[in-house]
Amino acid sequence: MSCLKIVQGAVLAGWYRSSKAWDLLVLQRGKPILALEYKSMAGSVGNNLNNRADEVFGIAEDAREAERRGVLPPNLRRAYIYVLEVTEGVQTPVNVGSPFGNPDPIFRGASYLGRVTIMCERMLESGLYHLAWVIGVTRDPLGFIEPSAAVGRDRFASDLRSGFHLGEAVPAPHA
Repeated sequence: MSCLKIVQGAVLAGWYRSSKAWDLLVLQRGKPILALEYKSMAGSVGNNLNNRADEVFGIAEDAREAERRGVLPPNLRRAYIYVLEVTEGVQTPVNVGSPFGNPDPIFRGASYLGRVTIMCERMLESGLYHLAWVIGVTRDPLGFIEPSAAVGRDRFASDLRSGFHLGEAVPAPHA
């Protein structure tokens, strides 16, 4: 078994920009094998959810292209964890509308928590991220919910285990 090193706030080279500090980086023999971005939100969800989405897409696409172009080592896993405070407002359906184009019907009747879940499920499906976990946290009583098993803790753990065999990174599925 090879030695792993976990580095917080580690910087990876990018393709569209020179570098980006990820929230957590796991190294194996000095090379990154897992980059994790973590976001949380409490309040102002309606104003900030799209900004968070823009950030997370850009971060992953930059790393994906850097890997494809040989700037980053192959088989680097990209992971995303999104923690959202659960309030009545984030569980209430939100209107879908656009003066141009037709929003995907999946968003009709979806709450902000639902929209985050859809986003993370689609990031996994597209290969933008290899691991994703959405968790909602309640204050009173203190607890948590996972809105979808597809982006829940068990799936995250399973995808993490399947990404490494005997301590070695295996080829990523949608690199």
